[in-house]
Amino acid sequence: MNTKYVAISVIALVAVASVIGYISYSRALNMSTTEPTELRVFIASSLIHVAEDMVTQFEKDCNAKVILNSDSSSALYTQITSGAPADVFMSADQKWTNHLLTNNPGLLNNRYENFTTNSLEIIIAPGNPTNITSLADLAKPGVKLVLAAPSVPAGSYANSTIWKIDSTWGNPNSPQYDTSGAYKNFNSSIYQNVVSYENSVEQVVGKVSLGLGTADAGIVFVSDGIYGTNTGAQVTFIQIPAEVNTQGIYGIGVINSTQYPELAQKIMDYWLADTGKELLTKYGFNS
Repeated sequence: MNTKYVAISVIALVAVASVIGYISYSRALNMSTTEPTELRVFIASSLIHVAEDMVTQFEKDCNAKVILNSDSSSALYTQITSGAPADVFMSADQKWTNHLLTNNPGLLNNRYENFTTNSLEIIIAPGNPTNITSLADLAKPGVKLVLAAPSVPAGSYANSTIWKIDSTWGNPNSPQYDTSGAYKNFNSSIYQNVVSYENSVEQVVGKVSLGLGTADAGIVFVSDGIYGTNTGAQVTFIQIPAEVNTQGIYGIGVINSTQYPELAQKIMDYWLADTGKELLTKYGFNS
C-alpha cells in the first residue's frame, strides 16, 4: 500500500478519534456543570407550606435543589449554633436571627432582614366538643387546651396574648374591661386548662385536628387557619381581635459558612421582593 495513503488514513483516524473524544469530554463537562446545587434552608415550621409552594419554580429557575429543614425556630437556632450545615435561616421570631448576629459573631452573613409577620387565632377540634364560641370559653372548666412550648415563637406569642387578654378585658381598671366578668381571672383559669405544651405550632395543629378527645382547642398562627381552610380541614378557627393579639415578626438571614452565597442570597431576595410578599399574603402572613 502506498505509504502516502497510509499516512493520510492514520491522520484521519486520529482526527476522528480526537473529535469523538472532545464530544465525550464536552458532554461529561456539560453534565457535571448542570448538576443542581443543593441549598439547605432551615425554616420555621409555620413557613413550611408557603415555602413548598415556591421551591419547584425556584429550583427550575436557579438550577438548585432546595432542602427544607423544618422545626421550631429555637430548635433550628440550636442546630445552627451547634454546627449543623445550613445556608439560609428563616425564623418565626426575629429574635433568633438577631441572636445569630449578635451572640454568635461570624455565623450570620453581615445582616438579617425582617420579612413578614403573623398573628394568632384559635383552632377548634372537629365537631367543637366543648362548644367553644369565644376566647372566654377557653377558660371554662374542663376545656383541654394545647399550646406551643414557651421556648418556641408560637408559644411565646400565645403567652403574650393570654396576658394581654387578662390585663385588658379582665382588669376593671382597663378602658377595655369586659363588664360581663367573662374574663375575670382569665390568666390563671386558662393555664389550668393546658393539657400539653408542644414543640412546634405544627404539632399543636396536628393534635387538635386529630379529634381524638385529647385536645379541644389550641392557639396557632393565622397562616395555619388559612392553610386549614384552603385544604378543607375539619377544624374551625376563631379570630383574636388585634387589641389583644400578638404579631410575630419573622427574620431571614444567610449563614456565613454557606458555599453558595449568591444562591442563598437569591432565596433571601425572593422573600423580600413583591413576588414573595404576595405569596406570603396568600398563605395568611403579613397579618
